[in-house]
Amino acid sequence: MHGDQRKRELDADIDHDVASALYAADPASFPTHACAIALLVMVYVTGADDGMLPLACVLLYGMANSLSIGMWAWRRRQASRFCSCRWIELHALRNVALYSAPGWSIWFAFQHASAGLVAAHTVMLVALAALAYGSNGLNLLNLRCAILPLLLPAAALHLLEPAPGRLELGVALVIFIVAVDLLAAQYRKLFRGIVEARVDQQRLAETIARQKGVIEETSIARTRFFAAASHDLRQPLHAIGLLAQTLTDRRASDAEREDTAQHIVCNVEALNHLFNQVLDLARIESGVTQVMPQHFPLADVLARIERQFRPAAAEKGLALRIAPTSCVAFTDPVLLERVLANLVSNAVRYTECGSVWIGVRQAANRERCFIEVRDSGIGIAPQERELVFEEFYQAPLAHRDGREGHGLGLSTVRRLTRLLGCELMLRSAPGRGTTMRVPVRTGDASLVTASLVAPPEMSAFIDGRRVLCVDDDPANLDALGALLTRWGCVVRGCRDELAAVRAISEGFVPDVLVCDYRIDRHQTGIEAMNAVREALRRRGHHGLARVMMTGDMASPELAALAAEGVPVLHKPVTPTRLRRTLDTLLQPSAQGQEAAEVA
Repeated sequence: MHGDQRKRELDADIDHDVASALYAADPASFPTHACAIALLVMVYVTGADDGMLPLACVLLYGMANSLSIGMWAWRRRQASRFCSCRWIELHALRNVALYSAPGWSIWFAFQHASAGLVAAHTVMLVALAALAYGSNGLNLLNLRCAILPLLLPAAALHLLEPAPGRLELGVALVIFIVAVDLLAAQYRKLFRGIVEARVDQQRLAETIARQKGVIEETSIARTRFFAAASHDLRQPLHAIGLLAQTLTDRRASDAEREDTAQHIVCNVEALNHLFNQVLDLARIESGVTQVMPQHFPLADVLARIERQFRPAAAEKGLALRIAPTSCVAFTDPVLLERVLANLVSNAVRYTECGSVWIGVRQAANRERCFIEVRDSGIGIAPQERELVFEEFYQAPLAHRDGREGHGLGLSTVRRLTRLLGCELMLRSAPGRGTTMRVPVRTGDASLVTASLVAPPEMSAFIDGRRVLCVDDDPANLDALGALLTRWGCVVRGCRDELAAVRAISEGFVPDVLVCDYRIDRHQTGIEAMNAVREALRRRGHHGLARVMMTGDMASPELAALAAEGVPVLHKPVTPTRLRRTLDTLLQPSAQGQEAAEVA
């Protein structure tokens, strides 16, 4: 399909260049045709008594030449009136009219008993044919509409004339017509190659220009991003510095110190929230954020959102309403919850009175549903509907608290929804509130494995499984081992690759490998993973599930690992996220897929 489109675009470019070349060559032919008309007048109109027929022929020739001049001037003034293909067709019709009169005028020479006059007239026609080849050879239709009316009558008369030498001259004219046609074909092929090279070069230049524009826009956006981030980071840091000075003031009362400490805590929370949002964007941009879809009730996610935001809504006097739903979704519940949390946070922030409503609407095709977050807040003006999705942009508020937000929420939401394979929909009017719709794929209730709101429970998939943990930090290794042991796993902790391989050689065959990415300065978790897989392969074991944990945001190795389907969990990793990941990997279908991949 792409090749056909490219061919159509190339043909259109060639037609444009051919039309331009045809009409650009016309001015040189006008005086030549005028000279030919003058010769015909001198020989056949004034020099012999042939009646009115030569005069009529000459008049038609002159009218055709005048028509050609008029058409050339018309196109020069109104080139956009027709497409290039239509201008080429009009030029071909003009050629038929222009070259028919001199072509049939050879008959007057044959009426005279003068071989010299016939030869001279034939030479004039061949000269006109050469001119026609030079100006019309780029287009087969135009070339034939000029050459055939011009030379075929002469060739036919020479072939039919019994006089000596006429047959040979007729054959020569036929050969000349064929040769001109063949040469023009080569000419057109060469021209097409030149145009194709020019078009490719032009497209390459346009691509480079677009890429340059994207790079420049990215550079400007990055500068704006860091400038805004620097401002928002400096604000709480500046406040913390001033407030900390108050704590050292002996003249401050206990109540003042307690109030100051509370302000410091609030600024630290704002600072931590900003860091988390920036890290979220960095993970998405680096391509290491993975989508781990599962079947789950949407009511579980909405219940978590309600618990999180009901206190903030109640503090502002807002009603937070969650519509009951029995819909089951098939997507990543963690990423979806982050999307909804950002949307609800914005709805609460920009609503001064009224309510925030969250509910699920079923789509017409039953394969999708829509989660709606609707508020009665200030709304979004039409000119701001794209701006609100840019980093650090915040809609104007009459009374803004610097800790209320940093303009990263909706930017993160748009990226996350696209990562989940859908597009966020926005409907809003100033002063009448905003509605955000998140499309979600409908799941299967029979495939729901665990509740998202229930505390972690041992599942049949994880209970009794052997887990090999590799981490060079003893505290992290002990904490991870204790957690997995409480879940019913048999755990073996190792500080490096050699210890992990040694554990396998001692008979510990793991079902799961949980590995940290930065083991030490000379080794990564990927090398440890490869060493463990090789050690298991030598012993005939292939069904190993792998999980990578890291604090890195952007690494080509991690992106490649994620592309292979290996879960990459970014620290801090919650127990719930880890358990869901292990449950997903240890399902029979997932194990079979991993084994087939390793084999």
